[in-house]
Amino acid sequence: MAKQRADLEGWLSYISQQHSQVIDMGLDRFNQVLRALELTRPAPTVITVAGTNGKGSTCRVIEALLIHAGYRVGTTLSPHIWRFNERIRINGLDASDEAICRAFFEIDHARGTIPLTYFEFAALAALRCMATAEVDMAILEIGLGGRLDAFNAIDADIAVITSIGLDHQAFLGDTLEAIGAEKAGILRAKQRAVLGQNMPNSVYRQCATLALEPRRWGQEFRSKIEPREARWTLEGTTEAPLDLPLTALAPHNVALGCEAVAELVVLDRELIERSIKLSMPGRLDICHKDHRVWVHDVCHNPAGAEFFMSELASRQIEPAFFICAMLDGKDHQKFVQTVKRRSADGSPWLFVDSEGDRQLPGKQLAEKIGMRDSWASNMRQAVLIATQKTQKGDAIVIFGSFSAVEQSPWLA
Repeated sequence: MAKQRADLEGWLSYISQQHSQVIDMGLDRFNQVLRALELTRPAPTVITVAGTNGKGSTCRVIEALLIHAGYRVGTTLSPHIWRFNERIRINGLDASDEAICRAFFEIDHARGTIPLTYFEFAALAALRCMATAEVDMAILEIGLGGRLDAFNAIDADIAVITSIGLDHQAFLGDTLEAIGAEKAGILRAKQRAVLGQNMPNSVYRQCATLALEPRRWGQEFRSKIEPREARWTLEGTTEAPLDLPLTALAPHNVALGCEAVAELVVLDRELIERSIKLSMPGRLDICHKDHRVWVHDVCHNPAGAEFFMSELASRQIEPAFFICAMLDGKDHQKFVQTVKRRSADGSPWLFVDSEGDRQLPGKQLAEKIGMRDSWASNMRQAVLIATQKTQKGDAIVIFGSFSAVEQSPWLA
């Protein structure tokens, strides 16, 4: 029988112990509780966003566009950096402790003896908070994969797949085609489907099976960057191409967000410019401290590294130093190789410990990469060394995982 926990921290400790596995792929258990809570339709319109990289930024763009157009919006983001509340957003604000605790209580009561993972509890809490707030639109960020992700239990009206890259191979497969097939599991017949750049054939095959005519980046719409002018052009989504300012958001993700809501709002220059004046902690997050340019990003796989480095180049930022913390189980070697290929020769690196699930000591990571002496005992020491070994105006990158970003003293 459900018991009211004292506070949010108490609930988070409790839900982390209700399943023997961190990840348990499958929707049967989740669906039982979803139906018991009557949450199969958390909002009149539902948008799901899947992909290997760029999901969070795309969700925030969609959220901003809809809010500025006058809709009430619920959004999920995962994982959080500092507070669990970041995972559940109601009309642009993090959900309150009280709302989340109330949702957890109702979920715990409804599930009976059904075991739920931490993520499944979090997903149900987000849906409950959205239903309670009576939002018009629910934006659901798919976590790991697509086909068997908890949020895929909801039949969405609009589906976005941002990108496909090699990540989580133990769960999703070892090839882009296999991973694409898993991500394409979010697609439904009669949806509006929006696809990012470089989709594998498996995604298009699923679209054909469902008789979908997807909106494809590079075909039906595109974004073209003019780095020297700090501008970019959105083509295909609006009646005429729009010239827009280059902000902290990647134009590719902005274009996906605009295309997703193109049938819901009137997209014009004013709405888009208002909506892209936002930043996300840890996503191409640039700040100026101690006479240096600090760039924080949560990219953690080779495809993400490639995208991140291209975005830096578009902003004419050339890193002088890299601080990296990564989780175990990632393609560390290829991640670093990708960055080195796109950066200046000889830019120094320091590796530090990651924290949480699948933590990996910085010293061990440095050894795996073949840079045995390039590690620091903690993030603060790494930041101090990087500052000492660079000059005023230099750019220093902190990246490789959410753990890397959350340890940065400049974002804490």
